[in-house]
Amino acid sequence: MTKNEWVSTCNSRLADRCIKNFSALEISDVGRVNQGVSLSAPPLWMLSNAYRLIDVLEWVREEGGVAPVLINSWFRDADYNRVVGGVANSMHLTLGAADIVKVGTSPSELADLIEGHPESDLLGLGRYHTFTHVDIRGMIGRPAPARWDRT
Repeated sequence: MTKNEWVSTCNSRLADRCIKNFSALEISDVGRVNQGVSLSAPPLWMLSNAYRLIDVLEWVREEGGVAPVLINSWFRDADYNRVVGGVANSMHLTLGAADIVKVGTSPSELADLIEGHPESDLLGLGRYHTFTHVDIRGMIGRPAPARWDRT
């Protein structure tokens, strides 16, 4: 699928679900190149995972004062994941993980906020110096919760 096809198809499906705060290129910046590897579009059947993650991200956006949630990395195909140093079974491969920043909130504060999510026992949560990783592993049948600290 080309970048234009991905954007058109994904944005249409997001609009059908009245999703306004996230876009196709935040979910997958198709065509982004890292170390000579170009990111491909995710399979459309995986969008159900993205919708679950969007529900979590919308909660994060609303809690502690409405502020934008910025996406550093969401979907990665296997080759792209490998060149950026992702783990082999990364939740990013499933459209079920995002590395995020919330405007006006430190990564540590953001991770603490996510711990208060009503379904935090179903989430993966990684603490990093400049961002927070959140994933929906328990919502798609993977063992949960998971926590790690790389600060």
